[in-house]
Amino acid sequence: MSINEVSNIPLPSMLPTLNTLTAGMADGVGGGAWETFSSLLAQQIKETDRLQKESKDLTQRAQLGNAGVSLHDAQIANAEADLHLRLLLQVRNKALDVYQQIMTMPTG
Repeated sequence: MSINEVSNIPLPSMLPTLNTLTAGMADGVGGGAWETFSSLLAQQIKETDRLQKESKDLTQRAQLGNAGVSLHDAQIANAEADLHLRLLLQVRNKALDVYQQIMTMPTG
């Protein structure tokens, strides 16, 4: 299954970075994989926070009728921030699943 762009709306910025990370790990460059993953995760948390704040700001400005800010732009920003948050939550959920599986492994 392939994920493509819809109507020229770019995919979240996390996906190209994840593809680069997994390609580097496949090449055997996995020595700093945990550091790379943690820095990637921290970067995406900051990006998601920025998008949430931008969405809130655009929504408030559109509701107040500020010139140059349309409701359409505010809705797009809101959808993008929501998509980033959902993707970040899925990564968190998968990380927790892996942690729980590791913790239930028998020690030999």
